Amino acid sequence: MKLTHVLLATSLALTPAFVPAANAAALPHRPTITCPHGQDQRLVFRVPAKSGGLPTIDFDYPSKVTRFSFRDGNLLLVAMDDSDTSRVRVVVSAQLNKTRGTYDGQIVLDYGGHELQLDNTPVSCSVRR
Repeated sequence: MKLTHVLLATSLALTPAFVPAANAAALPHRPTITCPHGQDQRLVFRVPAKSGGLPTIDFDYPSKVTRFSFRDGNLLLVAMDDSDTSRVRVVVSAQLNKTRGTYDGQIVLDYGGHELQLDNTPVSCSVRR
């Protein structure tokens, strides 16, 4: 009988909490940032819910964001290669253009497989709230 109670308590603790529709509006909305690059390609990610959190990105090579800041009119994202953590894959550095409402700056991407193949171009990232 005790094992049943332990299993039930464990399964309840591991089950994601259900948020009723009435409370869904109270949850903070996380902005989505879109940074176009290359020909018809975009880097799209959500701002993490907590300050200091790191977003996930979808890039040609498995990469993990190691630095992220989106405050005071500045956007910074640095992502490293998953298997070679010393290899930078993506860097976005941009500042708010108050006239256009975009974050304008530079994007550096490493598209190389075994060899370094950097693409450094201007970028204009949009934010959808």
